[in-house]
Amino acid sequence: MDIRSIRHNCRLLYHLTQIPIRCLSPDSSICFTFPHLEGMERFPLPLLPESLPHKNTVPLPVLFMENNAYYSAALPLALTDRNFTLYFGPCLFSRLSDREFKQSFPDFSALPPDMRFPLMSALPVMEQEYFYNFLSLACSLFFREKVHTEEILEANHLKMSAPIPAAVQKTLFHRRESAAFHTPYSYEKNLLDAVRSGDVVRAKECMNELSLTGKPGILSPNPLRHAQNLFIAHITQITRAAMEAGVEEDMAYAMSDSYIQASEKCTSVTRLLSLRDQATGEFTAAAAKARGLTSHSPAIRRAINYMNDHQQEKVYLSDIACAAGLSKDRFSHLFREEMGMSPMEYLNRKRVETSKSLLTVFQYSISEISMILSFSSQSHYISVFKKYTGMTPRQYRDAF
Repeated sequence: MDIRSIRHNCRLLYHLTQIPIRCLSPDSSICFTFPHLEGMERFPLPLLPESLPHKNTVPLPVLFMENNAYYSAALPLALTDRNFTLYFGPCLFSRLSDREFKQSFPDFSALPPDMRFPLMSALPVMEQEYFYNFLSLACSLFFREKVHTEEILEANHLKMSAPIPAAVQKTLFHRRESAAFHTPYSYEKNLLDAVRSGDVVRAKECMNELSLTGKPGILSPNPLRHAQNLFIAHITQITRAAMEAGVEEDMAYAMSDSYIQASEKCTSVTRLLSLRDQATGEFTAAAAKARGLTSHSPAIRRAINYMNDHQQEKVYLSDIACAAGLSKDRFSHLFREEMGMSPMEYLNRKRVETSKSLLTVFQYSISEISMILSFSSQSHYISVFKKYTGMTPRQYRDAF
């Protein structure tokens, strides 16, 4: 495996997991990094121990944990002519406030907020078990060797955490003792019904009822982190409710991701509550629009969701019809009747829309985009893009 293949695999791993990846060259310089954010080089790279863990002849990841705030791992790669080291992470145990972030990463204290906040947001919060599974996947990808998470932990003198039923009982006891009962499920259900029906006024009333009834549980001793965890849970619920109302999945998930990323930049509980109310209103309005303007049959909705989810694959009409549960002829007729265009025209339009962000935000080359979105050739992609936008991909990138 050469360095180009390593870079390609690392990019795929990053886009799949959002775990930051850096590659250290033999001369201790950074060879490449994902994501491409100014300041990523400031995150510390822990020193590798002299004795590295192995499984037979395959090197295993070395795990690091710092200040009970974040964890990371390093994986040595020996090529025929030189050695590289991949660093995965940092990954956070929980979302850090700006003050906690600067304490955990002192090199970032002097950075202005407009540089610091994107770097804070780039660090994922995840369970360690997920991270261990990611490392197992990385070993399989780079060494073609099956490595189990238990082997990685054992080599690093760690073990998987066991369930903690005692903590559950303790939490329940304190709730009963203090009469601090959890917000009734019926109130949450009423809110989701309001979002699902697109009733903005009723959704606002339900939000007020939620704030006056019971307590939502303690998800962290840190008030800001507690509010952020509740915010993410709330967004997850109303996203599902909006999709059930007919909001397209890719749009709903994009709204969800945008709000969660925005929440990570909030430095006060008050701002988070305001953002929560704003999100609830926008998801409810999107559901109202979907219910009022969209009369698509269930079969066509299934087809639309399938095409949105499979833009990066070679998709045939028979695949879409199968997802819709109809024959090709019946599906083609029904789709054109409801959407005013053929299924493949809809798919090409969606791919063009997706490619716009790949051109301007992620800075992929035109040839890469044509492959990512499964166009038959680069020239085909350019032709389709120009058909729907009136300009070539290069002209669009230069304009925006």
